[in-house]
Amino acid sequence: MNWMRRHGIEITLAAMLALPWLSLFALGLLWLWQNGRVLEWALAAALLGLLGWPLRVLARRRAAARIAQLLDVEDFPEGGRNAEEAAAWALVVAKAEAAPPLAFDDTARPRAEALLRETIEMVARHFHPGQEDAATRTTFPELLLLTEQVAARMRRWLVTLPGASRIRIDQAMWFHGLMDRHYGRAMAIYTAAETVYRLGRMLNPIQAIAQEAQRYAAGSAVSMLGGNMRQNLTSKLVLETGRAAIDLYSGRLRLSSLELAELERVDAAGAEEEAPPRLLLVGQAGAGKTSLLNALAGAARGDASPMPSQGPVREHLVRTEGQPALNIADMPPLADPTRLLAEALRADMILWVVSATQPGRAMDAAALEALRGWAATQNSRRPPPILVAMTHADQLRPAADWAPPYTADAPKALSIGAARTAVAEALLMPVASVIPVALPEGGAPWNIEDLWQQLTGGMDAARRARHERLRGTTEPWWKEGGRGWNTARDALKSMFRR
Repeated sequence: MNWMRRHGIEITLAAMLALPWLSLFALGLLWLWQNGRVLEWALAAALLGLLGWPLRVLARRRAAARIAQLLDVEDFPEGGRNAEEAAAWALVVAKAEAAPPLAFDDTARPRAEALLRETIEMVARHFHPGQEDAATRTTFPELLLLTEQVAARMRRWLVTLPGASRIRIDQAMWFHGLMDRHYGRAMAIYTAAETVYRLGRMLNPIQAIAQEAQRYAAGSAVSMLGGNMRQNLTSKLVLETGRAAIDLYSGRLRLSSLELAELERVDAAGAEEEAPPRLLLVGQAGAGKTSLLNALAGAARGDASPMPSQGPVREHLVRTEGQPALNIADMPPLADPTRLLAEALRADMILWVVSATQPGRAMDAAALEALRGWAATQNSRRPPPILVAMTHADQLRPAADWAPPYTADAPKALSIGAARTAVAEALLMPVASVIPVALPEGGAPWNIEDLWQQLTGGMDAARRARHERLRGTTEPWWKEGGRGWNTARDALKSMFRR
């Protein structure tokens, strides 16, 4: 045979390596038979199988716990989800939990294809409800980008398998052809030989019963372990398919990482490096926004004025040593919620500035309520994270006492804590999101490091908010039409050159 001639050396080497280990099994059975120990061995094997029953139950429970943990911790590579994606992911997790394990037989491929098709259509219908052709409501660039990302993830997984970098495609095809030609015949011979062997040992009924008990216990344990493995693989298959479908139909693949980075640079008015998140600075007149901006920048960026102004939003690219870069947009004093919402559309993070000594916070609460109402309607994008800077902490009672740091039971510390709690309750914000700061005139700023730490901790959420914001942008039709005209013009020129 041609394949024997081509691979005779490899087959001979494999047989030489396997023969000593296979001979141990045959010689061991022969020794047991000659010494009359077959019954003892079979009874001991059956007893071990029965003793292993509690371990089987424990292994099954642990496998179920691992599957539940897998379904619980699986997340998107970028981390976090908006409301629409979270609802779709819940459907995928439920599908993975309910999916019966796929079998490693001839029915596996059609069942797997049907399971994948159901998962994709379920996600597509979630993002495009009421559409008969929901699965086709995507673009070719998005589909190609998904193929590129899935191929990259598959390659990263494939190179971790032993021998993957050494096995050639022609060798894999040869092995597959070999299995197709001889697997059925080999299994038939094995089944016939096993049947004859099991019938033959019935000459000693007690010994045969013990061996059958051992065979059942071992086969049951192997079946259980195989079932756990198949359930894990099936759940993983559904989860990965659902993840890819959510990426495709939610708009996450509308732009590649390079295209997104270019949009970020344009959004940041042509920043020469990676575009920093856009931080919107909001607050009433006299809250200390400009002084806080100068403290964050470590230099004068704006003139603090007691007279409120409704001028334009001023952008400041802030780069402080040891801190992440920020594009701080300083809004005029809070007056018109409509203008706030317009600026929030372009914000990646919001820093709300509130004076600790100003009791009137109804305007801040109303503006925040309007902002939350707008955010509740944005299912396909997450709202920008919000932090509150509570200024004028040095002016709280006792006003003349300003010599930080303070002990926890000091009157000044108690006053700052009470004011912080009052601000959090008035604005319906967590106390941890309210950071007290002080910007005394002629003195050093206080607690700016803590504010920077909170801002840094929110950078990942801010970047995800920016990605979703930029993915929702569309190119003007005249630019797309101009690009199409250029492509057609180049095609015509190439035709005439021929």
